[in-house]
Amino acid sequence: MKISEDVIQRISEQISTVFGIGYTVYAPGTMGSLFGLLLYMFIKDIPIIWYVIFIVVLFIIGVLVSDVIEDIYGIKDPSFVVIDEVVGMLIAMIAVPYSPMIAILGFLLFRIIDIAKIPPLNWLEKFQGGFGIMIDDAVGGLMVNIILQALFR
Repeated sequence: MKISEDVIQRISEQISTVFGIGYTVYAPGTMGSLFGLLLYMFIKDIPIIWYVIFIVVLFIIGVLVSDVIEDIYGIKDPSFVVIDEVVGMLIAMIAVPYSPMIAILGFLLFRIIDIAKIPPLNWLEKFQGGFGIMIDDAVGGLMVNIILQALFR
């Protein structure tokens, strides 16, 4: 059975926009990051190996669907694609001791780093396609994770 291009486009749009969250008028990246924080709250207690596998699978899916969306719309890193913020936020919180304060701090740090696009993030976003969309937020999440680990471990 062959999946039509229309179905691939609709599935890619739903996943890349996190079921329409990316279409919010105000701060779609922040809304995607908030969804990532909410998702973290649900999965934070699963074994670390499953948490990391989940992120890796979500990253790969994010690359694939973001690539489709970038091709369809002809826009490099469209603002309505927010799966990258979800993945970045989840990476930011890997194995970080949980408290509401730390979760909020992780969210704020991730948004600051994502918006500021400090090096190397500004270099990484120059990669083409879905990988370019996903990698800068993944590395931004890693930067936040290192900060949080240094502060709270």
